[in-house]
Amino acid sequence: MKYYQIRNALSFTTKPVINLWKRWLSIILPYQPMKGGRAVLDSEYSRGKWDYLRDLDELSRFSVIVGYCHHLKPAGTILEIGCGEGILQERLCPSGYARYVGVDVSEEAIRRAAHKQNEKTCFVREDASIYSSEERFDLIVFNECLEYFDDPLGAVRRYERFLEQDGFYIVSMFAGIDTLRTRRIWKALESAYTPAAETRVSTKPGYSWIIKVFTPAQCKG
Repeated sequence: MKYYQIRNALSFTTKPVINLWKRWLSIILPYQPMKGGRAVLDSEYSRGKWDYLRDLDELSRFSVIVGYCHHLKPAGTILEIGCGEGILQERLCPSGYARYVGVDVSEEAIRRAAHKQNEKTCFVREDASIYSSEERFDLIVFNECLEYFDDPLGAVRRYERFLEQDGFYIVSMFAGIDTLRTRRIWKALESAYTPAAETRVSTKPGYSWIIKVFTPAQCKG
């Protein structure tokens, strides 16, 4: 049976069966990144698709990331990849960081964040796969964005050059039942780095996020 035939068959079955099929397909099929890109994300931000990120259900995962940032590197420097319109930056205590740089491919998202820029806060519209900086950061946050990369581990390893020697990565990804690609990403990351900390937060059935801290200086090779 070809892939499109399987897909059509799934459209006529129940959700539990669909989820079971998706689990099996994730084993058989190669890794596929989520579809994104500047044009798609600009349109989605303009239509308000991402407004839900300010909802109460999203607060817990943002709070965990903020807690890790303030605990690991009080008053440290932070680079956030996939910053969107800067919601994480809003959650940070103003005195809790010395420098924050947010990077996102969406021009519309960065436009919405621009008014928050000041002497220690900056938002950059750039493709994260080619972004470069002369700065080095204490913390690099990959906030719900690795699913969009063709090679998530390669993307993360590329950012080692922008991390201080004693710095940390903080990675957050949705862990719903249908997001099996994230399992592959975690497996790839853990083939290179040993997690220093891990938290799972859930807001309602089927809505969970995993946030992990990695120390690239202690990479496996």
